Amino acid sequence: MEEQEIPAQIRFKILDDFKSEPQKFTIEKRVCEKHGEYECKVSENGIAFPCPKCAEEFDKRRQEEERIRNQKMIEEAERKYKKEWSIKGNISPEFYYAELKDFIPKTKAQETAKNAIQKMIETHKGKVILLGSNGAGKTMLASIAARDLRGAIYTVYEIATMIRQSYTVKAEKSELEIVKGLIDLPFLAIDEVGRIANSEAVQNWFSFILDKRHSRDLPTVIIGNLHFKKECKKGGCSKCFENYFDEDVLSRFHENTTVVMIKAPDERREKNTMIFSKDE
Repeated sequence: MEEQEIPAQIRFKILDDFKSEPQKFTIEKRVCEKHGEYECKVSENGIAFPCPKCAEEFDKRRQEEERIRNQKMIEEAERKYKKEWSIKGNISPEFYYAELKDFIPKTKAQETAKNAIQKMIETHKGKVILLGSNGAGKTMLASIAARDLRGAIYTVYEIATMIRQSYTVKAEKSELEIVKGLIDLPFLAIDEVGRIANSEAVQNWFSFILDKRHSRDLPTVIIGNLHFKKECKKGGCSKCFENYFDEDVLSRFHENTTVVMIKAPDERREKNTMIFSKDE
C-alpha cells in the first residue's frame, strides 16, 4: 500500500490517536531532515509515524501554547475583576490595576504605610491613618486595599453630598441607609479629611460610622493632608487632625491603629506632565 503524505499537524493528531488505540505496524528506517535517522513505525493503513524527537518537540510547543493561552485568560479575568471591583468601590481609573508592588517607597514612612496596608489586606482587620504631604501615595495604597478587599473609598465631600441628597424629594436612600451601607462595607477608606469645613453634622456621622466599624473590627483607612496638634507649628490650626473627630473617635484610634505621617516628594510634580504656555 502506498504511504499517504499528510500534513505534519494531522500526522501528530493521528499519533495521539495511535497512542490510545492499538495498531499493527512495521518498522522502517527513515531520515528526519532535522534529527537524522530514526526507526519509523508505519501502520497497516500506510500512515508513517513522525520522527520521535519531532513529535516530542511538537508536544512541548503545544503545551507551551496552551500554557500561554491559559495564562492570558487568567490575566484577562484578573483585569476584568480588578476593573469591576474598582468601579464598584468608587476607585479612580488610574488605580484600577495598581498593585502594592507598583508602590516604591522613597521614605521610611512610605514603607511603613505600605506594610500596614499589606497587613490589612492579609488580615482584613485594623485601622490605618495616613497623613501628610500631597502626592505621597496615600490614596493609591488605600485604593488597592479597597479593590482587593471589595470595599470602597470615598472623600469626605462625597459622603457629605450623598447624605445631603438623602433629604431631597427624589432621594433613593435615607441618611441612615447611606451610613449603614458605609458601616457594612468589607473595607472603607475616607479620603481628603479636612478638605471641607468641619461641622457638628460631619462629626456626628464620622463618629457613628467609625464607632460601628471599630466595634466590628472592620478594616478602615483615614486619609488627609493634615498633622497632629502636638506637631503644629502654630500650636493649633485648621490642619490639625484632632479638629475633625470627637473625643470618642480619637480614643478608638488608640486601639489597633497604625498612624503614618508621610513627608515625601510629590510624585505628581516629579512627573510634571503639565503643559504651560503664555503670551510674550
